[in-house]
Amino acid sequence: MSNGKALQPSPYSKRQYNIHQPGDFDVAVNYSRVLLAIAGAEGELAEAELDWYIDELVLFGCTEEYLPEISKEYIATVKNLNWKDVNLEELLEKINFDFPMNSPKVILYQAIKMCRADRDYHQKEKEAIRKAAQILGVSLTDVMAIESLVEMEEAADKLRYSVLETIG
Repeated sequence: MSNGKALQPSPYSKRQYNIHQPGDFDVAVNYSRVLLAIAGAEGELAEAELDWYIDELVLFGCTEEYLPEISKEYIATVKNLNWKDVNLEELLEKINFDFPMNSPKVILYQAIKMCRADRDYHQKEKEAIRKAAQILGVSLTDVMAIESLVEMEEAADKLRYSVLETIG
């Protein structure tokens, strides 16, 4: 049940994900709970994983300092979510994917990025990704393509650091 609150799209969400419409607060909380549960599938949520997601939320416009109270409330809510006792199937069924994008693939993309943030893409995280993909109707081929995309982005980042000599 929606509380009527909405998160406004940021320039980053428009550029990176082509999201131009507000997102429902409650749907976003459930979405976040799924990501945290997947990233914590090996039994712990690494600090680097949570930091990656909070950074992503800040890029999405959910800053704690400069944006509306709704964004501050969302960040605080995410930081306090119970991710350990999540039934992925039940939670994914609660998420309304009424967005102008392929939300199932985007949630998997963000989950993979988050899981890799601590430099340890654990086997249990991979299994949780595949379970979520199956529930969402995303093929294993597409999951592997998304994983490859993330790896290519990481390689491009390393190349940029090297070419621009920003490696310490």
